[in-house]
Amino acid sequence: MQKIERSALVQAQIAGGAAKDVISSTATNNTTLDVNVSKSE
Repeated sequence: MQKIERSALVQAQIAGGAAKDVISSTATNNTTLDVNVSKSE
């Protein structure tokens, strides 16, 4: 039982980390796009 609970916790942490990566990379992409738009104007 403990092993199952632990692996579920680890999976949740990995999923949380992946979600953070996606959010931060999306934020970075949006910032880059904003900068490019400003330059082209």
